[in-house]
Amino acid sequence: MNPQMSKKSTFLQLKENERAYRRDIILSAAFHLFGQYSFHDVGMRDVAEEAGISPASIYRYFSSRDDILVEILSQEISNGREKQWRRVESGDTTLEEIAAGIVDFFWERESTLQIVGHFLWNYDVDEEAKQKFRGLQKSYLDEFDRVLLGMGCEVKNVRLLSKSFFASLFGIIASYRNYPQGADTENAYNNLHLLAQATAGIFKNGMQHVDLEAIHGVGASPHAPGHE
Repeated sequence: MNPQMSKKSTFLQLKENERAYRRDIILSAAFHLFGQYSFHDVGMRDVAEEAGISPASIYRYFSSRDDILVEILSQEISNGREKQWRRVESGDTTLEEIAAGIVDFFWERESTLQIVGHFLWNYDVDEEAKQKFRGLQKSYLDEFDRVLLGMGCEVKNVRLLSKSFFASLFGIIASYRNYPQGADTENAYNNLHLLAQATAGIFKNGMQHVDLEAIHGVGASPHAPGHE
């Protein structure tokens, strides 16, 4: 190899490594802040200060706060998914156990729950970050489709049931994470698990009996597996 080319390649690799390192510092700083405060109260200037860089410099690495949020969410989901799919691939996991795992994931990560809600319910989300979030959604649902198919779900119903299952669980977690009012932590946690177990049982028992013709009659339009 030409020595000049080799030096240039090494220099570019060092620059790329430095960029990745600085991105990680920014993400760590943001994650720390979001763990201490509501992410609604944390801005780009706060993250830059925590990371030890200038507010202007942070935009070299992330285009917006939503860009940081979706990257944090991607890492969190990747970590939680790896643990969950290891259990699924063993072939011994039930739908109730999957529901319990999702509850535990969000129970331990309130800031992650807030970030998901931000992308689901806010209309003023950065468009590029929103597309990344939708990509995360689709990837997760594609994997869950395969789980449901392995449990006997019909192909024509699988994406509808995947979406319904996660929408139901997320709604339960968002609505009842701190319910009942004034309850101690253990009671609130147990209450969430009871609701998640009931939801999983309903889905499992009804998986073979979804009347798509009736659903089509009221205007729903479920998609085939692998599509949003």
